[in-house]
Amino acid sequence: SHDFGKTMLVCRMQHEQPHHHTAWEWFGIGQTLALLPLSEHLSSVVLTLPPHEMQALLELPDADFERDIARRYQGRLGEMKRAGSRHTYPLIGVYAQRFVAPRFALIGDAAVGMHPVTAHGFNFGLHGVDLLSREILAAARAGADIAAPERLQRYEAAHRRATRPLYLATQAIATLYTDDRTPARLVRRLVLDASSRIGPLRLAIATALSEDGLSLRGLLPSALPGLR
Repeated sequence: SHDFGKTMLVCRMQHEQPHHHTAWEWFGIGQTLALLPLSEHLSSVVLTLPPHEMQALLELPDADFERDIARRYQGRLGEMKRAGSRHTYPLIGVYAQRFVAPRFALIGDAAVGMHPVTAHGFNFGLHGVDLLSREILAAARAGADIAAPERLQRYEAAHRRATRPLYLATQAIATLYTDDRTPARLVRRLVLDASSRIGPLRLAIATALSEDGLSLRGLLPSALPGLR
């Protein structure tokens, strides 16, 4: 596992200005902000801070908490009001050393726990369920052992091939963009400048992290077997 040394807050909030159905993420010095639009004036707010700063924020009364969040969004959404409970969790990336054991298999975050920067942890979870369910159904239809070692090993090998490259890339991106030291900030600037100037590089990055890129690598199952 990899501990990023940060705590993430997730909270639904109503806001005065519309979000225009646009999700966005902003890497600032000392914090990361994201906005996930829901209904017209309702969004899921995601904030990442060092643990001691997050604790101080959580201890604020509602009115002060709402003003603090609106300030962090630089007033772009106008006045903001809490519309749900505040949830926090430590930001830790997980990639299990083994996905399977005798008559046992890991799926979801237990197998691959992603940093949410690319928002593909759920896709990885679906991919694992898809692979494992196909092996189980194939065995059941053949009247064979659904937990045979060779079936579990096929699941593990396929899931590792599909998830390892993007997991490592995401870890590198997240580490770079959550490091507030001067060298990391300079490297970030160089990467952003290069991607803005070099069209093929920008396209390659966007494709790798988009739904199209995941579909090309078979990470988005069209439907789970037996559910068509």
